[in-house]
Amino acid sequence: MKSSKLEKIKKDDNLYLFQNYGNRLPVCFTRGDGSYLFDQDNKRYIDFFSGIAVTSLGSNNAALSKALHSQVDKILHTSNWFFNREQIEAAKLISELTFPGKTLFVNSGTEACEAAIKTARRYGMSISPDKFEIISFTGSFHGRTFGAMSATGQEKIRKGFTPLVPGFKFLPFNDINAVKKELESNKNVCAVMTELIQGEGGIKIADQKFVTQLEKLCKKHKVLLIIDEVQTGAGRTGKFCAYQHYGISPDIITFAKGLAGGFPIGAIHTKDAVAALLEPGSHGTTFGGNHLACAAAGAVLKELKKKSFMDKIRKNGDYIQNYIKKLKGKTSCITEVRGMGLHIGIELDRPGMDLVKKALEHGLVINCTSEKVIRIMPSLTIPLSTIKEGLAIFERLIIEEGNKS
Repeated sequence: MKSSKLEKIKKDDNLYLFQNYGNRLPVCFTRGDGSYLFDQDNKRYIDFFSGIAVTSLGSNNAALSKALHSQVDKILHTSNWFFNREQIEAAKLISELTFPGKTLFVNSGTEACEAAIKTARRYGMSISPDKFEIISFTGSFHGRTFGAMSATGQEKIRKGFTPLVPGFKFLPFNDINAVKKELESNKNVCAVMTELIQGEGGIKIADQKFVTQLEKLCKKHKVLLIIDEVQTGAGRTGKFCAYQHYGISPDIITFAKGLAGGFPIGAIHTKDAVAALLEPGSHGTTFGGNHLACAAAGAVLKELKKKSFMDKIRKNGDYIQNYIKKLKGKTSCITEVRGMGLHIGIELDRPGMDLVKKALEHGLVINCTSEKVIRIMPSLTIPLSTIKEGLAIFERLIIEEGNKS
């Protein structure tokens, strides 16, 4: 039975909004509670997606809600012309959770990647006017503004927007020999930019040997190493950043998504010497790091500092992966399970969008990326009981799907 409320919402959406998001899934969420969402008709859903890994503490989290309400009653915005205690506190927490350095706050992941690109080019130009090229990787996704899009190794994202920003070289992901060859033959490279888990690329995980050697090559050739932690940062993988699983020390890391639990924010964090490259007047943003955004980030970061918090992410992530791996033996349509922490991909032998729609009908929110990869990215605070409830729905649907073969 069609919802009359939803039909009205769909009609108004079509009338007043750009239709660049294509066919939205047939639901309008109106409230949330932990890892549950409720739609326009008050139907309950289990949230295994968390707004593309954004609502890191779930919906209506007490600590985050308290911080936001308190800050709203004080001050929202003043401008980066003035000092900002909430910025300082959030930046201090990021340094404590990563490495000693400095943070620049922006508004989104794509802006964080833009700032990283500008910083890398400023570094290269300090050495030689020709040292401006950046190595990125096929299957990568760094955003949709021109610089970030030009660094993205997916033609479907770049198509129709030429001419793009020049100076980006795409190499095969996890191919260290290709990187070595490029750096040895090309003295104009100023940085290597990579995700360690390609989220939009299908939850493809960087090999330990590739990452270790990549850091060594960057140091040898005096090239900056930029790690894009927009989707993998803020605890998503069971450590604060994905790079911490690999034992490396990047020069620049980028953040967004789960950093403020649902409030828009982005950031880059760099070593002190790198931060000095962006001298006064070289970069800025009106809204970046305003009082409200940084109060939200501070609340999230304080939760993430708790050791038990990360332990729970790893434990729940292992539970989901082990469950799906056992489920793989019961159905023919799962080909591979990949992931780290609560950042999990289930590759199918067929397109996955029909499964996403069917799951939604049964009260489970999941996502499909790279055509055939189901993403499971619940809030970092999701209870095991809710995980089991969601997996039971998924199991029924995936077995039904496999029986169609």
